[in-house]
Amino acid sequence: MNINKFFTKFNSCPLCNSKKRSVTKYPYKHRYAEQISKILNIDLNTLIKKTQNVKCNNCGLIYKSLWFKKELYKLIFNKYVPVHPKGWDSGNILNRFSKKSLKKAINLLINSIKSNNVENKGFAKRNTFSIVDSIQTNSNLEKKLKKNYLLSIINENISYIEKNQFKIIDLLNIPERFKRFSNFSDEKLFYHIQKYIGKIKYYGEVGCPLWGMLQIAKNNGSKTIFISGDESIFWGKKCQVKKKYCCSEIGKSTKFIKKGINSCKGKKLDFLGIFVYLDHTTQPLKLLKKAFSVANNVGIILAETKNPGFPGVSIQHFSGWNNKTMSYVAKKFNKKLNYNFKDIKVSGYNFFLLYQPPPDVDVHL
Repeated sequence: MNINKFFTKFNSCPLCNSKKRSVTKYPYKHRYAEQISKILNIDLNTLIKKTQNVKCNNCGLIYKSLWFKKELYKLIFNKYVPVHPKGWDSGNILNRFSKKSLKKAINLLINSIKSNNVENKGFAKRNTFSIVDSIQTNSNLEKKLKKNYLLSIINENISYIEKNQFKIIDLLNIPERFKRFSNFSDEKLFYHIQKYIGKIKYYGEVGCPLWGMLQIAKNNGSKTIFISGDESIFWGKKCQVKKKYCCSEIGKSTKFIKKGINSCKGKKLDFLGIFVYLDHTTQPLKLLKKAFSVANNVGIILAETKNPGFPGVSIQHFSGWNNKTMSYVAKKFNKKLNYNFKDIKVSGYNFFLLYQPPPDVDVHL
């Protein structure tokens, strides 16, 4: 089979257009890699090698030298993985962060390890890990238990999993801030932004409607809009659970722009959040130009590219961004850059604020 027919080749950096680059880490194996391997009927290891990550020597952007054609990418998000799992877990909308759900997840994990059911085991490990990883701990003893239990899931240490299952279930109370079941809906992040740009009167977001700060912005008196993403590279109308469309969670008081950021003519937002969306597009410069044409200040959340638990840039993401890359963006658009919001790093993400401080900014937190 000629597998090259599924890919588009990128000979230069999609951000700065430099052709100078170096090979970096392969994408890691996870749910999306396994799913795409099945769709294309390609060996998983072959697929991973095909989607090699490269790093631009000029601006530092990590991107795929070979990437899926748009038709295939659209198929992934509209047919094969139409529901955004992390989005629906935000704010524990589906009540998956509960003692009952964790008990069920651990039982499935134990059974799949004992039976060595590879497919079930992969799902059970991810499912259990995501819940345990989000448990808030207070004492050093609790932190140690959580750390060891996560390691036992990764290493399939069934004796430790069974022996300590009731201890970890009893520990579950509220989700840790910025972890999977809380995500980015946090007032501390909102106030951090206002510290640098002043009061946000007009707030917007693009990407997933379930895991941002729309409600917090409304609570703070901001007028809000939500801008849908491009459905050929992101989740869209098919992102439904129990016949409930994700964008129905936005609320009537938030204006919903369904045709994407390119339809935002004449808007001038105080702040636009692009949360875990920029790494999906093969035209990041075009998206950033449009973002700065409608907003004075832009906040970007992206996966940490140096996270030792997740080496490289995952297969469903076209690009990976770091401080050097964002410094290039800030200079290009004549913006200041802040990447010092450390609280979010526990989630494996970074927050970059590209901003133009007003002359009279005086926001006290």
